[in-house]
Amino acid sequence: MKRMSVILMICSSANAWAADPVVIPFVVQLQRTANASLCESYKGDRSPMGLAMNKQCRNRAHAEFEEIQDEKPLRDCMKPGNVIDDDVRKCMKGL
Repeated sequence: MKRMSVILMICSSANAWAADPVVIPFVVQLQRTANASLCESYKGDRSPMGLAMNKQCRNRAHAEFEEIQDEKPLRDCMKPGNVIDDDVRKCMKGL
């Protein structure tokens, strides 16, 4: 519970700083770190709050993955037999 209150305090103060354009990259990174910490703390939790957080974390991770631009063409990453799966997508993104 102590960790949750610290994270909420950091996020609320980060939102107050967001008005300053010089501080925006710092605030964005701070919010990403706080989100990652929350996702890690609720990982595997079967309570209603944990299930909701896990779903939100999966959706956020999927959206961040889709935002990454493709670095390689599909032809270079495709597996034998023209198989396209998650490994091929990661290859295209350069991960």
